[in-house]
Amino acid sequence: MNGPIFEALKRTLKAKGLTYRMLAERMGVSEPTVKRIFHERNCKLDRLVEICTAAEVELENVLGAMNRGPGPANHVAPEIERKLASRPALLFVFIMLSEKFTPEGIMRSQNLSEASMFLYLRDLEELGLVALGRGLSARLLVETPIQWNFEGPLRPLFEATNKNFIGWAINHLQREATFVSFSRRMRPETAEMVRREAEELAERAKLLAHHDQHTTPEDALIGYKWTFAFGATPFPAIMPVGPHARDAAAKAKDPASGARRPMPA
Repeated sequence: MNGPIFEALKRTLKAKGLTYRMLAERMGVSEPTVKRIFHERNCKLDRLVEICTAAEVELENVLGAMNRGPGPANHVAPEIERKLASRPALLFVFIMLSEKFTPEGIMRSQNLSEASMFLYLRDLEELGLVALGRGLSARLLVETPIQWNFEGPLRPLFEATNKNFIGWAINHLQREATFVSFSRRMRPETAEMVRREAEELAERAKLLAHHDQHTTPEDALIGYKWTFAFGATPFPAIMPVGPHARDAAAKAKDPASGARRPMPA
């Protein structure tokens, strides 16, 4: 067996959070044996099937994913971003296409007619982002994943989208969503450690999603959104505390009273 199969297998193990030791325990062999197989990238077919069984993945799915690993982020030209910024619905259709939604899947989730879907696809083709095929088929002309310019013309739309998502999550805490928000003081070193762990979790989620998209029928997939923000919080910017109403009223009546006022008894 050649290298691409084992590269696909390694992506699968990483997506599932499986280590060589865990795989070895499931197979009933030693960890060095598993490491040697992956290092040499060569084994008999029955051993490969055994590895796939232990990893709980079908061999045919591994073979199909050999050349479909997530690549580096790509960009859309600034002039195209400007045009998409003026048409939010068109941007959202393109984002869903880039996230592996089919046109039929977009139609179902957005309750669109075939005519609307076709017109959106044709507009995206005019921008050079997709190539139309027969019927409602379309092929992306931009490699994914896409890295958008968050400081460009699309920023207001991305801000609104994330605010809408947070509002939706808060309103669906008991059913479909998770929302966690808290503030704590900590050392910068601790904060950096947490940030790295969050980035690692995000990468694992992307790998798991990539694996699911290539091994699961589309009608069994659900679109999930992840939003994570973390930083040294400027509290006055997010939780402003203005002068007390009575203090402000007193200053308004007597501007010469100054900022230093005696505390009430």
